[in-house]
Amino acid sequence: MTESNAPSPEESELLHQAIETFRVYSGVVLLSFAKHGQGLRDTVARNFIARGMSCTQSIYAVWKAGSEQDAWILHRSLLDRLLHLHHLGETDGFSDFEEHSFLSMYEARHQLLSDPDMRGKAPPGLKELQKKDRPRYESISQKQSRWRRPKADEVAKRMNLGFLYRYGYDYASTHVHPMAGDGEADFTALISPPGAVELPDATVVRNSILLQSMLVQEALNVSRMRWRAIAYDFLDQVRVFLGTGDPQFHVTFYKIGRAWPEFELCEPLASSGGP
Repeated sequence: MTESNAPSPEESELLHQAIETFRVYSGVVLLSFAKHGQGLRDTVARNFIARGMSCTQSIYAVWKAGSEQDAWILHRSLLDRLLHLHHLGETDGFSDFEEHSFLSMYEARHQLLSDPDMRGKAPPGLKELQKKDRPRYESISQKQSRWRRPKADEVAKRMNLGFLYRYGYDYASTHVHPMAGDGEADFTALISPPGAVELPDATVVRNSILLQSMLVQEALNVSRMRWRAIAYDFLDQVRVFLGTGDPQFHVTFYKIGRAWPEFELCEPLASSGGP
């Protein structure tokens, strides 16, 4: 990165503060899910928010440590989570997704326990877990079709977010797989005195905060709850902050924090009997 692209300490701190406020906001949203959630759909949406927020925090941490390449790798994972959630909501595929996840974990454990080289090394409780899960595995595995992961480019196109695929997912993939120039920045950092190397460009952090705001909004939309406008206002204002620096989202969260939990962020919809 050129010197002109290096963020100032003030910009780095503003991004850190934004992520911290976003983290606490996400906690309020997650507690709302815990109180009013209705079944598998809401559980998956809730967990996607939680995992996405942890990923966003990790992206900032590795970026602050000077590892822009690792930050882009995590960014790709965050975008993949957004695309998956949109696909699940679009196809109402939550039950099939849960069964796919169950089968995948069971088969991974089976491979470990069946490996002669791992005999006696696996945790004792793993065999008991396999024994308990086997009836369900046998029942699900008899189905003729299995859920398949969506193709990232196709989902992004359906969302009219092809640019996110090109400049997020596709670009970040160049950091996932080894390239000839890998390690140049790490080499410089490791042979330089502490503090001598400037922070990388902050684009990956800003884009990751943007993605997390979209992921949370997607989760609110696919949930079985009706959310207050202020929950969406916060997300809109986070995106404004990324473009203009306007910190209004901090004020909005202050209003949420003062009124909550008496002022609920959501209410459950009438149960439809679905997942």
